[in-house]
Amino acid sequence: MILFSKSIYLKKIDRLFLTILFFNFTQQNFAQQNHAISIDAKVWSKNAEKKIQYSDWKSFPSIIVDSIQDYSKIKSLTADQFGGDNSIVFNATGFFRTQKINDRWWVIDPLGHPFVVTAVNGIRLGKSPNNEKAFNEKFITNDKWIQSTSSLLHESGFNVAGSWSDVETIINYNKTSKQPLVYTTQLSLVPAFKKYITKKDPSRKSESDLTLMLDSEFSSFCEEETKKISNTINDPNLLGHFSDNELPFTNSELNNVLKSENNETPGLKSIKQWMMEKGIDEKNITTQQKDELLGWIAGQYYSTVYKAVKKNDPNHLYIGSRLHAAAKNNPYIIKAATPFIDIFSINYYGFWEPKLSHMTDWANWSNKPFFITEFYTKAEETGMPNMSGAGWLVKTQKDRGIHYQNFCLQLLKAKNCVGWHWFRYQDNDPSDLSADPSNNDSNKGIVNTYYDAYQELIKWMKQLNDNKYALIKYFDCHK
Repeated sequence: MILFSKSIYLKKIDRLFLTILFFNFTQQNFAQQNHAISIDAKVWSKNAEKKIQYSDWKSFPSIIVDSIQDYSKIKSLTADQFGGDNSIVFNATGFFRTQKINDRWWVIDPLGHPFVVTAVNGIRLGKSPNNEKAFNEKFITNDKWIQSTSSLLHESGFNVAGSWSDVETIINYNKTSKQPLVYTTQLSLVPAFKKYITKKDPSRKSESDLTLMLDSEFSSFCEEETKKISNTINDPNLLGHFSDNELPFTNSELNNVLKSENNETPGLKSIKQWMMEKGIDEKNITTQQKDELLGWIAGQYYSTVYKAVKKNDPNHLYIGSRLHAAAKNNPYIIKAATPFIDIFSINYYGFWEPKLSHMTDWANWSNKPFFITEFYTKAEETGMPNMSGAGWLVKTQKDRGIHYQNFCLQLLKAKNCVGWHWFRYQDNDPSDLSADPSNNDSNKGIVNTYYDAYQELIKWMKQLNDNKYALIKYFDCHK
């Protein structure tokens, strides 16, 4: 029996190795067969003192739509009112859903058409004096702003307003628009619970999110907090709900929890109990055991949140908590979350393009699709400091556009990917003293501080976006 188990295990390892080998060969072969453009970029990082720094300029080969051999690009996208591919029809439920068809995952839109999520985060008005001045000069009213912005997005091939968008304004706009703007919600359940629990007990203000989500009150809180989403339960324009953003499912955060002198919190007691049941010595816990523990914590979190979201809104997708850093590469987290997530959301930084090994891992660890929910570049030519935020620094808006095409082409080849979300709609305003430290001085937007669109960037984005469905057909036929 033991030999049989080992044999099965080795076969799984062999299949995984061959899968990774095949995809790596495919990536190299794709780059060799198609003319790559070299783009100079600087890598953003933090040094040992946590100070932001950039590398020297480095050259990165990038594939664009025009360089793909034997591919006949289309000039404009013909789509349904949501942005789905209306040349193919599957079962229509009136809401967005997911389905695996011929080994490829899709989002299916309310009309039954395949839909690649092509989103921009933060579709909302800026709050700085410069933002407000430009708004009053260009739009005057929220209605005019969202009408202009929705037109810009649709004309550029985008079809979803991502996280942190002005949901109320978008919903009002959709009531009368022939081409509605699909949107998402960000529930921020853990920060809301922290505020709630701290109000009851101020001594828990500095408690870790990892133990808060294990608190006995978290479940009832989530159920009550998500009652508000029942207001949109019948809205066909709603893609789905994010529960949180970049929760600290990391070894560094877990180390801090285990070092905590406060052994009385319910969450920490649960962690200690789990370790005791597993026979794990806290002082000699291994990295693998920490990963497994983080997977267990994540499983508790996703189970709790999923039940609350689906109880109050069974019609729409639950699209996760935007995994980042080491969490996105922890198999215990991905496997524990799989039963409860409709689409894995992943904030992806530190790589010029999505690594095939990462996408292959996600496919092997889970039978659910993913989309990338944050990525971007910043252009030196804007003259902005560009020190905040983890995006790459390039030289021009054209370079930003080429990076976008190269990044998204890799995603389109992955059959477990159902889309992406660019971070974000508007540039940071360095004069905005109220902005958080990660969003205060960088060229992240498709529009600047004054709501002027970066036309050169958008030209490149539009070409890729308009060709996304045709490119999938091309890639699926040219393996």
